[in-house]
Amino acid sequence: MKLTKRDLLLNSALSLFSEQGIHSTSTASIAKHAGVANGTLFHHFENKQALVAALYVSCKQQLAATLVVDDTLVAAPLKQQVQTLWQISLDWAINNPKQFMYFQQVAIENALPQAMRIDAMKNELSILETMLTVGQSQGLVVDFPLDLLLDHCQSQILASGLFFINNPALINNQDYTNSAFELFWRAIAIEA
Repeated sequence: MKLTKRDLLLNSALSLFSEQGIHSTSTASIAKHAGVANGTLFHHFENKQALVAALYVSCKQQLAATLVVDDTLVAAPLKQQVQTLWQISLDWAINNPKQFMYFQQVAIENALPQAMRIDAMKNELSILETMLTVGQSQGLVVDFPLDLLLDHCQSQILASGLFFINNPALINNQDYTNSAFELFWRAIAIEA
């Protein structure tokens, strides 16, 4: 399937942002990398901020597509549900390092307002919001503001993903992957 010019621009932005950083990458370099005229970029995206936001949502949608919840998972205890989604997210991060690094850069460079990042999580990763809300109603998850919890969840997966990307020999070490989840779970769970 032939990529549209918009897709070429998004792919080029992802490559350049992950290599150079968001603020260090110009729209002209993105257009050149995509093999299109600079004006073409502005035909598809109002400005660089709109490109950054569109790429962010696109990457979140790619992650969301992997978070398939079946009836077996829904019937499982909440901690098992969350751990399954955690592991899928961690695997996705390891298998998609450019997208993962882009998420980190958005957070570190404050390239998008936090409210926009939270909205993207709520819209694209609504399963996480649902699990947190259910956990709160069942008295299993701390009753903290949802936007804070969502941001914390994202920060934890970013930290763990970076750890495993930087330590590839540990990716399949169950002690480490289980410990990474337990660190996350202990931060959001109410002690039994």
